[in-house]
Amino acid sequence: MKIPKPPAGLQASGRKFWTKVLTEYDLSESHDLERLRQACSCLDEIAEGEKIIKSEGRFIVDRFKQRREHPAGRTIRDNKILFLRAVRELNLDISQAPEARPPRKY
Repeated sequence: MKIPKPPAGLQASGRKFWTKVLTEYDLSESHDLERLRQACSCLDEIAEGEKIIKSEGRFIVDRFKQRREHPAGRTIRDNKILFLRAVRELNLDISQAPEARPPRKY
């Protein structure tokens, strides 16, 4: 199967994830490709937010001289949640964690 080119507008991390997923999984339905595009876009937003926080710091001082979380922190957090939901909906996380508790005895 020929891998579709990454959609326009995706940055490096999004393009890399697009290519990696489509080489490992068969996602041929248009709705799956749209979910994958959304997940890739989330990765790009996360990378950009992390770059901003790295240069400006995790906290900012507002007009009342109070320290607050940098707005990019919320963007990162929100996009991580959206990314994980998109991956779950695409069934890319098919390996399940082992049962943490021992089986019950009757």
